[in-house]
Amino acid sequence: MTEWQTSNRKGLYIRHAKRCGARHARRCSCEPSYRGKRRNPVTGQPEYSPTSKQRSEILTWLEGGHKATEAVRERRAAGPTFGELARRWRAGVENGSIAKRRGRGRYSPTTWRRYGHSLDYTLLPARSERFPLGEGFGDRVASHIEAADWQAFIDRCARRGLKRSTINNHMAAVNAIYSWAAYPTRRLVARNPAREVELPPGDEVKRLRIADPAEAAHLLAALDPEDALPYAIAFYGGPRRSELERLEWADVDLEAQLIHVRTSKSEAGTNRRAPFAAPLLPLLRAAFLRQGRPTGGRVLGATRVMNSRLPERADRAWDAHDPPLRRVTLHECRHTYASYLMAAGYTLREIMEYLGHSSLSATERYVKLLPQPAEGSPAERLNAYVARAAEHPGW
Repeated sequence: MTEWQTSNRKGLYIRHAKRCGARHARRCSCEPSYRGKRRNPVTGQPEYSPTSKQRSEILTWLEGGHKATEAVRERRAAGPTFGELARRWRAGVENGSIAKRRGRGRYSPTTWRRYGHSLDYTLLPARSERFPLGEGFGDRVASHIEAADWQAFIDRCARRGLKRSTINNHMAAVNAIYSWAAYPTRRLVARNPAREVELPPGDEVKRLRIADPAEAAHLLAALDPEDALPYAIAFYGGPRRSELERLEWADVDLEAQLIHVRTSKSEAGTNRRAPFAAPLLPLLRAAFLRQGRPTGGRVLGATRVMNSRLPERADRAWDAHDPPLRRVTLHECRHTYASYLMAAGYTLREIMEYLGHSSLSATERYVKLLPQPAEGSPAERLNAYVARAAEHPGW
């Protein structure tokens, strides 16, 4: 006979004292001990309770496991949590098995950093001092989160002073996760509730600030050579900040006046070659000599454009100028480049290609019309074109 004996209650085991009559099929004459055996509600592996003299304690422990198992089954039947979906989606994006929402290649490093920030600091963790916007979405069943929950999150973000563009970045990550999870071959969720939300009114000033060639020259002359170079490249070549940060000497063709953008945030902008204007040439050559005629490496040297130090130095230099110069951002320099191309007679499709846009609508937002040099009226430009075409048939 084993030391522990089964009882009439499944999972309940009893142990009598050595001299107890129950060991010999007689009446119990001791105070027996009890323990229970059940399967872990989560792992399904066998587990034992602590030993107790109280039979009721072990019965309560067994009943708790039964209820926990039912709760786990209900929870599994409800579907994965938003945190589980986010972790699976993130792992798939990082290993390359999950493409962008529209299936056009992988997310760019800049877009992926933005999505990762939204997931790490706002959407998944519970609210705390470190995560002030955390809503605890990570532990909630994804299919149980309604559009009203996401709308409440957006409204709280707006009350905290976040801009519409920042809130939109957060929701872009949410939409990407739901779109992947709701794909017909997965059906991890039935729908995407985040599509039904309303973003706050736009509060950003439209980026229509551009500098004509004379103003651009004044702005660059007021800066130190190292600080002037990134602004000059953006003025006359139009790369994005992340593209400017990665630009190497091997990507610059001084003879053909072309900048080769090998990696971009979009597929349309990757591996493109954009022309740059002649005023950039002496600045590039001076930087090349200043860096000791390098055979490779970054064009900007030690200067970084992905933090706030460069614009802070530039703002101080422009404010100290007499008279003070109106500040310009690197993105507004890119707008300026697009406007220079338009004024120079490039077609909108050519400008789209040089800027690395995937649609003409995006390019149209960048371009602001500039007056033509020595043009008295808009008709003069048309007259000049007609005259040149007449002089050169078939041109």
